[in-house]
Amino acid sequence: STLFANTTLSTRATSSVAGWKDKSGNNNHAVQSTSANRPSTTSSGIQFDGSNDGFSLTNDISQPNLNVFMVLQGFGYAFANNATDRALFLNSNQNLYWSFNSSSTFDNVALSAYATSTPQLLEFSLNSGTAKLRINGAEASSQGSVSGNLKIDRVGLKWDASTGQPPWTGKIMEVLIVNSDAHRVKIEDYFSKKWNIYQNSSSTNAYIDVPP
Repeated sequence: STLFANTTLSTRATSSVAGWKDKSGNNNHAVQSTSANRPSTTSSGIQFDGSNDGFSLTNDISQPNLNVFMVLQGFGYAFANNATDRALFLNSNQNLYWSFNSSSTFDNVALSAYATSTPQLLEFSLNSGTAKLRINGAEASSQGSVSGNLKIDRVGLKWDASTGQPPWTGKIMEVLIVNSDAHRVKIEDYFSKKWNIYQNSSSTNAYIDVPP
């Protein structure tokens, strides 16, 4: 099992989700100790209410090279880290706001490829000082000369209660975080087929039917 009804990951979730198990073996689980703030299970992903649902990680992630793959649908805060880093899609127009180390690296960036009505495969990446967002396998925005690490300590939650933007409003189906982009296309193809998002017919890889 991956979704659990308690933070100790001992009881399988059937409605609300208190723990989302890290299957990498690193034991960096996503947990929510407050009952009222727990997302709910559905047949097509974890449902976040856009009010207070979300998870905190048992250990902060902070890396100079990091690739965050997310299959999701909706808008609001996808992930954040304390008051310095956050990635969200604005509730008014779903434009991208993504900051690193308190710097607004992507500030209200329009993304014609992003849609809130259907599942999307996103990759937030920072490699060698260049940050990129890919949507459904295609680069949507890029920014160079980014200083510091990509940091995450929560999923679906705000970085600061005073912000006017909501926590994640919609569903998150799957999250994969790796520190190399060497297998990016393989990972994208696996997720796209699993969640019926798109299909890169020109790609040949071993992960199209087998998890990476």
